[in-house]
Amino acid sequence: MSKINIYGLGSSTIDAMTVGVLNELKSSNHVYTRTMDHPAIQELETLGVAFTSFDEVYEAHERFEDVYEEIVHTLIQKCAHEEITYVVPGHPYFYETTTELLMTRDVEIEVHGGASFIDTVITSLNIPINSHFQVLDASTMKYEDLSANKHTLITQVYDQLTLGEAKLTLLEYYNDEMIVTLVDGAGSPDERIHAVPLFELDHLDINSNLLALYIPVVQSDSIRHRSIEYMNEIFDTLVDDEKGCPWDKTQTHESLQRYLIEESYEFIEAIENGDDDAIVEELGDVLLQVALHSAIGKKNGYFDFYDVLQSLNDKVVRRHPHIFGDEEIDDLDGLDRVWKLAKQKEGKVEKVKHEKDYAKTILPWMKETIHNGTSLVDILKQHRGEENENR
Repeated sequence: MSKINIYGLGSSTIDAMTVGVLNELKSSNHVYTRTMDHPAIQELETLGVAFTSFDEVYEAHERFEDVYEEIVHTLIQKCAHEEITYVVPGHPYFYETTTELLMTRDVEIEVHGGASFIDTVITSLNIPINSHFQVLDASTMKYEDLSANKHTLITQVYDQLTLGEAKLTLLEYYNDEMIVTLVDGAGSPDERIHAVPLFELDHLDINSNLLALYIPVVQSDSIRHRSIEYMNEIFDTLVDDEKGCPWDKTQTHESLQRYLIEESYEFIEAIENGDDDAIVEELGDVLLQVALHSAIGKKNGYFDFYDVLQSLNDKVVRRHPHIFGDEEIDDLDGLDRVWKLAKQKEGKVEKVKHEKDYAKTILPWMKETIHNGTSLVDILKQHRGEENENR
């Protein structure tokens, strides 16, 4: 088997290509290209470079994964008896799935570089960036990926549909009137820059494979206050011995014990009253306890919030092999077997669960105080009276 030489076309015209890449392509007898929709392709054709593109493969499949698999399969077949040249937009190592797939196959490849689209887009935006920068793929972007304190560049937007889908995800996090910038054909003679309110993003009638969406850093309390990172900053500050709150910084795990019980009661009260707003507030108060205990643990050098989070996620995944693994179950008996086996692997042994007895007893009493206004003292007196009668 021979070799596949992969070259990056950059993100605009041949003027932005490296001299080495340009000379290699001009001297190639034949070049395979992932797509003809690139400014440099037409210019290279005028210089006598012959191309075979995979644009028709895009038309044959609904999923990008299938497109890339077919392209890779074809390239491997073509290089079986001769060395071939393959070009991709941007840099072959940057957001290029076909390069990634070829690296996992039994084929020799050599990557020859090329400027990534980031360099060109940032230049077009005329925005200096020295920290907190991320690139997201619109086709896989989730709410959790977004961060208001980062410059964000979003790829895989190329028409009104993909812009609309990206907008819906962004609206979960950002204000709908925030100005975002869509860059079309960065660095090319046909470059266009559109700065629009987020809610109007998909009103632009644009179809182009050379689009990139820029989201600026946003200083907004409404966004910042939805961040776990900011929550941890708050509680780290509250318990700090020098600049912390006089009450919070003196608390210990022991001194806070009663408050988790109090907040749990208020959360149950919100559930019993069917009050969604109160449920949100009281769940926040329960989380406050977690955050405060975690900040104290971090201050003392024992653990932090992310240790708690990892312990939780590890346990949930471990105890659900039928969801996150290969285990199969048919009914609740099978589920019980899976849970017991998981606990055995954790080294857990069956023991008297006082917390279960406590919850079984206390929960009905809590509901009685909520719905009937009965005090816990009266409930306990009544309970003791019933116990005496049964003796």
